[in-house]
Amino acid sequence: MRILFVGNSGPVFLTHRLPLVLATLKAGHEVHVALPPSPVSQQIASYDYVYHEISLSRSSINPFTEIRSLVYLYFLYRKIKPDLIHHVTMKPVLYGSLAAYLAKIPAVANTLSGLGYVFTTQNLKAKFLCILVKFIFRVSFLHPNNRVIFQNPENLSAFVSFGLIRKENVVLIKGSGVDTDIFNDSPEPDAIPVVMVASRMLLDKGIVEFVNAARIVQSKSIKARFVLVGGIDLENPMSIKNSQLNKWVDEGIIEWWGNQENMPKTFSQAHIVSLPSYAEGLPKVLIEALSCGRPIVTTNVSGCKETVRDGENGFLVPVKNSRALADAFIKLISNKQLRQRMGNAGRKMAIKEFSIQIVIEQTFAVYQDLLKPLKMQPLP
Repeated sequence: MRILFVGNSGPVFLTHRLPLVLATLKAGHEVHVALPPSPVSQQIASYDYVYHEISLSRSSINPFTEIRSLVYLYFLYRKIKPDLIHHVTMKPVLYGSLAAYLAKIPAVANTLSGLGYVFTTQNLKAKFLCILVKFIFRVSFLHPNNRVIFQNPENLSAFVSFGLIRKENVVLIKGSGVDTDIFNDSPEPDAIPVVMVASRMLLDKGIVEFVNAARIVQSKSIKARFVLVGGIDLENPMSIKNSQLNKWVDEGIIEWWGNQENMPKTFSQAHIVSLPSYAEGLPKVLIEALSCGRPIVTTNVSGCKETVRDGENGFLVPVKNSRALADAFIKLISNKQLRQRMGNAGRKMAIKEFSIQIVIEQTFAVYQDLLKPLKMQPLP
């Protein structure tokens, strides 16, 4: 069987999708991967699948560029002739599903890891794009043999209620999974507590609220370090400027460590992990932190709240509420036993609910369901 994976970010492919792709390859199938060029393209191309560089911009809204991307995907699909295509994230799902329908690809799986900027932002531009995107989704999901994988129940319910997809064509798979052997339980450092946010430096990740919460904690003369881990995403309209991040660093409010390659080691330096995001699919960074035995403080919004049982393995706080965020931080900073108890509970949760093997098995089940009508060789 020939399976094609299509995404729009090389770095995200490596961190979120590579284990699934390698498992599909190990199952004995011919695997193709299509991604736009990126600094990690050489690493992506080093594996045993067939790699294709594609023309697909994450941020462009130029109609000519977008139509060109759709046409490019159509001809790529006609050339490869896959039995099944798995699209990941918004643009590949939008354009790839339509291209697959036009190219008469037998089966299509789509993963939406979150609703994205156009659904979560309320400015005029986002509202217009949201109307357009909903229309394209309705057309793209016309394929007679497709499934859409959502990572949290609220996103799934929203798409069904919008009338974008039929209920029988949706599947819930919680996140991209975590390798609990690599992200293993490590003792917290015997040092001043470190409160860490690991994400892209975006406004809608709650970075400003995190910084303001750090100010509140510091104003109470409580000893703690507040660390941001992650880079600037210039293609995202919610990106925080480098100058603003450096200003916070110069003021002594936070430390900014930038991108880190070894995230298990990075989490081992933290005592508390936070993500005060406005909305998510299901954040991989939080399930990785759970697996490392760290208590979580996150917002009570779609995606984030699926990773925390409030008071058991962390705390849920209202969105855009720096005061509540600071209060939760103070509870954990001041109580080592509470951190350890919550960290242990989070580790158990990661193994039971978010293991990469669980996600791979659930995704293979989707493939098998799609391939049944075609009488194709099933995945093991």
